[in-house]
Amino acid sequence: MLVADPDLIARWAGAWAISRGAATPVARDGGLYIHVDQPDQVGRYLFARLDADAIRPLAASIDRPLLYLKVCAPADDVRPLLPPGWEIATPGYMMTAPLSAMLDRPPAIPAEFEIRITSDNSITFAHILDASGEEAARGRIVAVDGLIVFDRICTADHYQRRGLGSAVMRALAADARQSGIKDAMLCATPAGRELYTSLGWALHSNYTTASLAGPV
Repeated sequence: MLVADPDLIARWAGAWAISRGAATPVARDGGLYIHVDQPDQVGRYLFARLDADAIRPLAASIDRPLLYLKVCAPADDVRPLLPPGWEIATPGYMMTAPLSAMLDRPPAIPAEFEIRITSDNSITFAHILDASGEEAARGRIVAVDGLIVFDRICTADHYQRRGLGSAVMRALAADARQSGIKDAMLCATPAGRELYTSLGWALHSNYTTASLAGPV
């Protein structure tokens, strides 16, 4: 079984919090807690390891939906630690890569698209626009403690499979090259994992999300 590096996961969590405008992660209840304070998420507890002695009582103490447990372990290992009424979401994957893996060639997009790179404090954004100026794909990166974290990589449904996601990744990597940081990390969906693997990313650990089911 893949075992996550707690230091790496902590750095990823710090970058994720910056990217999403959430509170700085703090140590709590055996893991890291990030207060998100959004309509779809109150907060999240993040565990780099499958710590049953911490996760089981924490899950039992949670009495509201939208407060998530995130564990770097397979769903089948997390499920026995959860009380009745909890749900497990679609699996995620922590992935890592050397930044150089995405710099083997420049970002290439069809002529009818335009790519724009902007920055806002510690976040760098990439947007690909179509001929009408509508967003076709996007993504962002945050640099934290020697790690480049990619986040919110997304391509509009009607522009899928045209290489726009790869172009966003390569453009962001090219921009990050000037930082001198060599290592990159992201959390992938099952669909995203295929793209990232093709770009030289490797699986670091499984990533399971669980929460108390909300009212029907």
